[in-house]
Amino acid sequence: MTSRRDKIFAAIGAYNEAHPLVRLPRNTARLLVAMFPMDDVCQRSLEAIAADGFSARMLPATLRRLVDAGFLTRQRGASRVPDIWWLHLPPLRRP
Repeated sequence: MTSRRDKIFAAIGAYNEAHPLVRLPRNTARLLVAMFPMDDVCQRSLEAIAADGFSARMLPATLRRLVDAGFLTRQRGASRVPDIWWLHLPPLRRP
């Protein structure tokens, strides 16, 4: 059985191969594994995600790119409530 980690790495690799001009950053698969270790929903603050070893400065841009690529959807949280992120494997197709 293919592990969740393997599925994420394979999906990012396939995306980058299919989109060589808009490749996702090298740490993208590792970020998704950290955000979604067992479920397709993540409700953690950007600070908590950055604490896993990701650049707090680059994290918002990387997450935006993942939304644009169809790997993530986002529901903005209310004040003091983190955003909710949903993982899509395979990524959603954008019109």
